[in-house]
Amino acid sequence: MQPLMYIKTVLIALKTQKLRTFLTTLGVIIGVMTVITMMSIVEGMNKYVYTVLGSLGTNTIYIQKFKWMMGPSGGPGSKEWREIAKRKDFTKEDAEVIKKLPFIAQASLTQSTRSQKVSYRGQDVDVSGIEGGTPEYLDICNYEVEKGRTFVETDVSLARNVGIVGTYLVDNLFKKGEDPLGKSISIGRYKFTIIGILKEKGNLMGQNMDNTVIIPLSTLKKFIRPREGGFHSLFMSPSIVARVKEGHTVQQALDALEELLRQRRGCKFNEDNNFELNTQQMILEAYNKITAGIFIAMIGIASLSLLVGGIGIMNIMLVSVTERTREIGIRMAIGAKRKGILFQFLIESATLTGVGGIIGVILGFGLAKLVAAFTPLKASTPLWSIGIGIGFSLLVGVFFGIYPAFRASKLNPIEALRYE
Repeated sequence: MQPLMYIKTVLIALKTQKLRTFLTTLGVIIGVMTVITMMSIVEGMNKYVYTVLGSLGTNTIYIQKFKWMMGPSGGPGSKEWREIAKRKDFTKEDAEVIKKLPFIAQASLTQSTRSQKVSYRGQDVDVSGIEGGTPEYLDICNYEVEKGRTFVETDVSLARNVGIVGTYLVDNLFKKGEDPLGKSISIGRYKFTIIGILKEKGNLMGQNMDNTVIIPLSTLKKFIRPREGGFHSLFMSPSIVARVKEGHTVQQALDALEELLRQRRGCKFNEDNNFELNTQQMILEAYNKITAGIFIAMIGIASLSLLVGGIGIMNIMLVSVTERTREIGIRMAIGAKRKGILFQFLIESATLTGVGGIIGVILGFGLAKLVAAFTPLKASTPLWSIGIGIGFSLLVGVFFGIYPAFRASKLNPIEALRYE
């Protein structure tokens, strides 16, 4: 018999014994479905995160008192936090000196407030913090004004009460179709005129990037209490954002910045830095750690399901050998070789798991789309994951089909013919 004939034989068996076949391949189906679903979600989230990080600027460096993603031990209020909060504030002069570095294209001082309530005609939206910036700040952080205008130098020098808002505030403060430009919103006890609307950025690791208000840095001083202390003061302290010049690497800029700031901030050769240089790569590394944990869990669940499925395949193939003992004897009596018998049962086993793998791929693809439709998670099924899912299911069939196939090929033809 040719391989196609073997496959045709097993497909006929699958059709006549649907329930037994389904129960046999259920473990394989669950395993492959899990792999495809999780890979689709991880791949979709990867594409989304890379897109958002790209919109923030992969060549942007944030110079701050504290380090992202790795909070000091003991949590807010601990001695380590208090020591970091005491670090010297960054100044406009620091930003001007940083601009002169050969690796830096632009640099700007910036500052944020604590959470604020933004109001318009009885509608309120809570914003995690109001950002204070300059025209350069918007360029460095890749903020794109989709409608209206950006800041001009006189907005900053005269400390005007003007603001640029994200699309989330537009959607939640104004009626559908209402033009926000030129309208006055309330931030605390101050009125601000909207001069621009930012292009939508989406969410990043649970944070809405469009729920923001940017006002001139000089105007922000109205919201900062000079003697305000405690936990929030650390995150409300001035920082500097810098963009790396084209043709140079982020690492070159980081090395130059570290050397310059250690000199300006009086760090001795045996002392640690009293500042931190943060980049988007740090967010990416933290994200990759999260997805790596998900991937490991996925592999564990899928492996367990495939193991159960493989044992089921071995069991059903042993039953099949017993049921078809007389058939095997007849085939051997008319000239079939042991190698052919072995090959036949291996193909049948691989076909069983292959069908389970295809069903698992279809279900996994469908489940990933459902998750993307009804949750904030994104999903994108890469073609290579489909190949991996089906390939592993075939390997499971071959591996767990070896013993039943070997047992069938070793049957004595005479005893097989006598079997009832």
